[in-house]
Amino acid sequence: MFKLLSAMLVTTVALGAATQAEAQVKPKASLQPVAQAAKPVLPNSPTAFVQGIDQKVKPMLANTAQYKNKILGILNQMLDFPTLCKDSLGKHWEGKTDAQRKEFSDTLHALIEKNVVKRLRDTRNHKVKYESEEIKGNTANVITIVSDGDVPRAQQLEIAYKLQKRGKSWIVVDMLTDGVSLVSNYRSQFNKIITQDGWDAVIKKMKDKLAEPD
Repeated sequence: MFKLLSAMLVTTVALGAATQAEAQVKPKASLQPVAQAAKPVLPNSPTAFVQGIDQKVKPMLANTAQYKNKILGILNQMLDFPTLCKDSLGKHWEGKTDAQRKEFSDTLHALIEKNVVKRLRDTRNHKVKYESEEIKGNTANVITIVSDGDVPRAQQLEIAYKLQKRGKSWIVVDMLTDGVSLVSNYRSQFNKIITQDGWDAVIKKMKDKLAEPD
């Protein structure tokens, strides 16, 4: 799952210089392992959903080009793109026509997909530990600790998944890296560009990045 998150964070950089939010995401110092009994993962739980996505992706990491369509299919099972796009635009969503909303959503969706495939293979050696799960009604948080290997001084990040219940399953609506929200990060950048340069500028920046060769 960290692989998907890392790839999506690249999209925020594509819109301009690294943001303040990204600058705040620092690798954690290595932690000494503490022996404790692993809690069982219940079927159909938020944690089971996150683990299931990770397990589907792992076998495809050696050849992401070959499995591109399958990887994108899994990404779309994991992420609630309509909600992510709407929340990322924040106050600017209101007042936009259906055509403008669709153009924005389609472009951001495509840009995220492009960067997932581009960056996924580079993070195939990361290890994920599922720390905790909290459920409140139809919402949930799943906390994971991600390291860049098994060595004693491996760098670590806390990745928190915010999920909503949809029918009998779950879907991710936001992710936080050491407390920094992906959606809030997007919203901050989009708001800055729209405020300074207008609506057309943010669409152009995304489309220009989308048109760049891999």
